[in-house]
Amino acid sequence: MGLFMRRIGAWFYNTYLFLKSWYDSPSRMGALFPSFSRTGKMLASVIKDPENVRVVELGAGTGQVTEQIIKAGVRLDKFATIEFDPNFCEEIAKKNPGMKIFNIDAADIATKLPKEFVGHTDYIISTLPLITLGVEKAKEVAKAVFKTLKPGGVYVQITYTPFKPKYMKKLGLRATKLCISWLNLPPTHIWRLCPKIVSEEESRLIPSMT
Repeated sequence: MGLFMRRIGAWFYNTYLFLKSWYDSPSRMGALFPSFSRTGKMLASVIKDPENVRVVELGAGTGQVTEQIIKAGVRLDKFATIEFDPNFCEEIAKKNPGMKIFNIDAADIATKLPKEFVGHTDYIISTLPLITLGVEKAKEVAKAVFKTLKPGGVYVQITYTPFKPKYMKKLGLRATKLCISWLNLPPTHIWRLCPKIVSEEESRLIPSMT
């Protein structure tokens, strides 16, 4: 019972922080509630050979997905999490001492992350609200993502509505749906995103998610 009550208390506290951040800056928040642990597990399950890869998380929020990525086996020295809200950064730092947490704009990761991540990252896991950011800002983020990923690296993005082809075309991306987390509030669509036009060589480097 004690563990259950602690989890309930943590959920309410995280939700309070999330709602407060949404009130302060709604365009930067994709939903009214933090991602559930089930969604975090689904995102973390995309990562293959977790102990030997570099991972960058965009939009860590209250750290629900962060926690699942760590539980999956990703080493803290190869894991960087990005969060624009300093209050969320503080909360994640309390839960994960020694973790690489960067209070920066996601569009700046290619210039502000340590050099061992830029061009060398295997996975970027994003819960950023791409659609509500607006087309120009979303383009900036996507450009930074692909500069940060190594050749063949994987960009995983969640949305709370299905992508529309017209929107994807504006971003210069193509999307492959991996799964849907129906238990999230609201339900979460999980995608792998790639540049719309890639060379034959780059196409061969894009790994299968099966």
